[in-house]
Parts: sequence; C-alpha cells; structure tokens
Amino acid sequence: MAKGVFTPQVPTDNDIMLGEGIFYKNYGTDDEVIGATRGGSKLELEIKLRAMPYDGAYGDTKDLKRYERYVPRFMVNLLKMTYESLAYAMPMTVTDRGDYHEMAFDLEIADADYLTNIAFVGQKHDGKPCIIIIENPLNDGNITLDFKEKDELVTELQYTGHYLAAAPTTVPLKIRDYDVAA
Repeated sequence: MAKGVFTPQVPTDNDIMLGEGIFYKNYGTDDEVIGATRGGSKLELEIKLRAMPYDGAYGDTKDLKRYERYVPRFMVNLLKMTYESLAYAMPMTVTDRGDYHEMAFDLEIADADYLTNIAFVGQKHDGKPCIIIIENPLNDGNITLDFKEKDELVTELQYTGHYLAAAPTTVPLKIRDYDVAA
C-alpha cells in the first residue's frame, strides 16, 4: 500500500446506536415511562480536568493531569405534557381539585425531589439493547414550553446526575451495552 493511504474502518450494524428509545424514571425499580419525546434528546458528559503545574513548566505535562469530575446530563425533549411529567422536573406539590390539578411550586430542594435514576433504553442497529442510566438526577436546567403555530408543544428538560456524599468518587452514570439480544 502506498505511503499515506489507509483503509477506513467501516462500522458494522452492532456499532451503530439508533436515536429512538424510551426514557424511564426509576429504571429497575418502578420502570415508570416518562413519556414520548420528539426532536431528539441527548446525553452530555461534562468532563473537568485538572492540570498539576509545577515551577518551570511551560505547559501541561503528561501524567500530571487528573480528572476532577464528570457531570452526566440528559437533555430530554418531552412531547408528553402532564402535571406528572412536570412534577418529575421540579419541586412542587400537586393538589387534585376534582376537575383540574393545581400545582404549587417550591424553592426548597428535598431528598424526595431527586429521582433514583433516569434511563434511556434504546437499541443498536442489529437489535441488541443499549441502556444509559444517570443516577440521582435532578432537573437543574430551565424548563422551556415551546409554543408554535400548528404544532405540538415540546418541553425541554435537563436532568443532571449527582454524586452521593457516601460515594463521592463514584460517577453517577452507567452504560449497559448488551452482547445478546433481549
């Protein structure tokens, strides 16, 4: 083969993850479906690195960097809009008034406001499942109700995983990439 020429690696169907799937609240315990999504949702993993500088260094030095933290986030574009799905997103008290539900919002964040987890259950092109789980999530982003003419309302929610005080170095993220079809 000539110098500088390479053969690109072609992905197989077990390397490609499909974009559609289902979001669950408390996956593995309650398995409660959060609702339909539209417009694509995404997983973001914010990584914070710390360089360990020393006198006389001109820049970052190999082996003197460490991970300071990982912050996993799901950005979910929720199509299903109910008082329950909104209650997953922010601290509130819901009162049943018979023919309507009244929502009263709270500025305090209690332990009960954190979900056990939020999971995206999807599959690869070959049909094998792939599950992404963020533990101890709380919606800490803005809530946007996007009203458009002649279109459905889509709500964008941001769920961020939180570390536990008892396990401050355990990243609140799990990815299960299955080798066998479910």
